Amino acid sequence: MVPFQGRLKIRQYNPGKSHKYGLKVYKATTDDGYVWMYKVYTGQDPQIDNLDKPGSVVIELCEEVLDTGRMIIVDNFYTSLPLSKYLLQRKTDLCGTLKKNRKNLPLYVKNKKLKRGEIISAQRNNVTVLKWRDKRDVVMISTFHANECAMSPRRNPKLKPKMILEYSTRKKGIDLSDELTTYYSPIRKSLSWYKKVALDVLFGVAVINSVYLYNKIYLNSKCTILQEETNILNNVLHIKDKSQDVPLAVPQRRAESTTAIASSSRSPHPMPRTQHYLQELERNEGKLIRRRCVGCYEDLRSKGETLKQATKKAKKVSQRCTACTKPYCLKCFQRAHN
Repeated sequence: MVPFQGRLKIRQYNPGKSHKYGLKVYKATTDDGYVWMYKVYTGQDPQIDNLDKPGSVVIELCEEVLDTGRMIIVDNFYTSLPLSKYLLQRKTDLCGTLKKNRKNLPLYVKNKKLKRGEIISAQRNNVTVLKWRDKRDVVMISTFHANECAMSPRRNPKLKPKMILEYSTRKKGIDLSDELTTYYSPIRKSLSWYKKVALDVLFGVAVINSVYLYNKIYLNSKCTILQEETNILNNVLHIKDKSQDVPLAVPQRRAESTTAIASSSRSPHPMPRTQHYLQELERNEGKLIRRRCVGCYEDLRSKGETLKQATKKAKKVSQRCTACTKPYCLKCFQRAHN
């Protein structure tokens, strides 16, 4: 979901998402997070004969990889028996969770009551429907697996069906893609929905895919999402030296002591004076860190505010002076270094 709460005909409401209102986006990714296909839901999707709308979306997203002997992992929103049969005709396997209320499921599998750890399955025309009892019933469908079981590769191994282990391993790709999209997201409040979609495509797909490909090709060096976004901004702003910070205000030197001025004037090589810039504070796992402004705090204390009141009322800022290493707002920074 791309968050958007303005008036828009194609805006969707999904109470199960963190952003309940917004534009619905379909993605097809690899099992390690590379976005293969991206589509914005516009209210009407083309529907293939004998398939429902979610199944038609799967075919549309994966059309380029059909007939190549691959496997598609989907969740229970998309899976159905007609979809599995259609993919078998296109030389493609399907594996995923399955809703109990889907049509044409075998009744003795659907209605069978199981104890924890028990399995029941049915197979017909290379399509396997399996139900496994853990804390609750888990229904799966696969055209690649039978009802074999294996030990889960965890700290506490447990005997599980192979199709569940395959699904748990491969479905991490879409979760990883969604997680990486939230890092350093530039999306802000806006009345223009197309701007949010464009930023999601640029930073949520293009940048992450470029970082993925770079790390795959150049194994000896590693590039992060923040480094890639910084490189893009440096090229757009024509900044040649990427190591220097861009000042948020015109740098002004603080008046030096008489002793320092006298000593520097006698020396044939005067010491360089320190430059004062505002620099963003280091982030904590991608989250912005804010500190109270030193100038605002001192002003409030001089007006008679208590320690607790001054701490609460002082502005919270996300930048500090590179020389003083103190957090300042822009107004206090200019006043302190005037």
